[in-house]
Amino acid sequence: MSASTQPRSRSMLRPRCLPRRWDRRTAIARAGEDKGIRCNVIAPGFIDTPMGRDAGRRRSDRALTVPFGRQGTGWEVAYAALFLISNESSYVNAHTLFLDGGHLGGIVRG
Repeated sequence: MSASTQPRSRSMLRPRCLPRRWDRRTAIARAGEDKGIRCNVIAPGFIDTPMGRDAGRRRSDRALTVPFGRQGTGWEVAYAALFLISNESSYVNAHTLFLDGGHLGGIVRG
């Protein structure tokens, strides 16, 4: 690999779908492990909010690719947060929960 094609920084080596704070979240998760403190992230996709509806009006093609043919709801985000703060998720740590109907995984409505 020539010098011009080598990555300049370690951050260039991470997959583009991972959050920029990947290392920081993992460090926080490890630091809190002894005390039972967990660190997780919720990454919502297309959510039905006033701002989301506004974006949908400006880009009518956006609705064509949304999984399930609809945007997610605030309640769905809230239920995910409730799960993560409950004892039911006591073994979930350093995880990003993508609430996008599978959009990031390549599921698109066709």
